[in-house]
Amino acid sequence: MAERSRMLDEALAIGRKELHSLMAGDVFEAERLARSREEILDRAVDGLAGENLEPLADRLVEMKSLHDRITDEARTLRQSLKKDLSSMKRQNRRIAGYSFGAGNMPRLAKERFVNKKG
Repeated sequence: MAERSRMLDEALAIGRKELHSLMAGDVFEAERLARSREEILDRAVDGLAGENLEPLADRLVEMKSLHDRITDEARTLRQSLKKDLSSMKRQNRRIAGYSFGAGNMPRLAKERFVNKKG
């Protein structure tokens, strides 16, 4: 039981690092930490009977709370990225419109026209 408790403490520490990585915007590090945390949690609760959960209940509740915070931060980061991408898409359309208005014709549009002079 002490080993499982130590593993849960380790998973909590990794989860906190993961949360800080997400807050910093380092999604690759956060993904690496998430995989590590998942592996440790799987080993910690593997084959654990229901009556043995009581001593670990506090840590498991803390882990769920931390997981919820990580999930919220990931959603926030996703929304921010989605907003930035849609903004970039609008800006690219606007710039393409200015370019076309200035007389620049895309190469594909030029190739559509037939040369009547032969």
